[in-house]
Amino acid sequence: MMSRSSFHTLLNRYRNGECNERERQLIEQWLNLVDGDKPTHSAEEYNQIENRIWNAINRKEEANVEEIPLTQPVFLWKTWYAAAAAIVFLVMFLGVYRYQKQVSTGTAAVLTEVKLPNQMVRKINNTSKPIGYKFGDGSKIVLNPQSSVEFPENFASDKREVYLNGKAFFEIERNPDKPFLVHSGDVITKVLGTSFWVEGHGNKKQVEVSVVTGKVSVFQKDNNRDYARENIKSGVVITANQRVKYLRENHTFITSLVEMPVPVLAGNQPVLTNADFKFEDQPLSEIVEKLELAYGIKIVLDNESLNGCLFTGDIAKQPLFTKLDLLCSSIDASYEVRGTSILVSGHGCNSDNLNR
Repeated sequence: MMSRSSFHTLLNRYRNGECNERERQLIEQWLNLVDGDKPTHSAEEYNQIENRIWNAINRKEEANVEEIPLTQPVFLWKTWYAAAAAIVFLVMFLGVYRYQKQVSTGTAAVLTEVKLPNQMVRKINNTSKPIGYKFGDGSKIVLNPQSSVEFPENFASDKREVYLNGKAFFEIERNPDKPFLVHSGDVITKVLGTSFWVEGHGNKKQVEVSVVTGKVSVFQKDNNRDYARENIKSGVVITANQRVKYLRENHTFITSLVEMPVPVLAGNQPVLTNADFKFEDQPLSEIVEKLELAYGIKIVLDNESLNGCLFTGDIAKQPLFTKLDLLCSSIDASYEVRGTSILVSGHGCNSDNLNR
């Protein structure tokens, strides 16, 4: 966590009603650790509450009790390597894991199959649970309830095309000679080999694509284009931990980060461990570099003076946005998601207030 002095400062700001919404939620989350109600304005009671919370936070590390993030489910691992290796399992919720388990036990739920003209097949999930299916090329789909997918009995020689209505997770076998194309309403998602979510119901006004691993190209359908062979320059390209929404009403693409960014494996970059996120008077600039490496997300400091702000604490087991909550709270800064980047704002630190 942060240093005791920074924790004390943050709790005083809460007492004086000076916290922003994220800081308020963070402190009330800590209060829940000790089953405490909101304290009164008694200084003595605040001191008691502060000691109880601080002791509980420290005991949490020893007992391996893991903190719940403010707004999303938490996926926490003993090492960052384990987290990176298990990204697909985490983000799919029960996706491919459920698919593999069902296949191995022989008790897989069955998708309803409808034969269509021109040797096309429609698979429909009429159940209340996600169901997995493996295409002929080895690619996998986990189809959410009340969703369907259409595809040819045999993929073409130069492309693999499917037509989705609803929400599904895809894990695509890489084949540079046969790109995989997911049609969802007015939008096409083109990949060579990666894993991602697509959601687009016929009666909804938007289509959303979010990437777990790799990179995808998302663009508006144009029947005059050869999607398999052409390098489509329109639309957007998104990578891991990014998502895009296509608004049908005005044909607009809006990119952002996913709600729960997870660590990613970036080529030959070193894998970060828990020890890499235990800091002792470390400059914010160095911490930001590690966060960018771990999550593949650009983090911008809007004031050069922020680079020298020092932080002491263990944030290894926290989700990304909780990490940022703790960092910003300790240096009286704030952050906001802007598109697919994160902007950190604040007055910065000087020689008199480093690591305050």
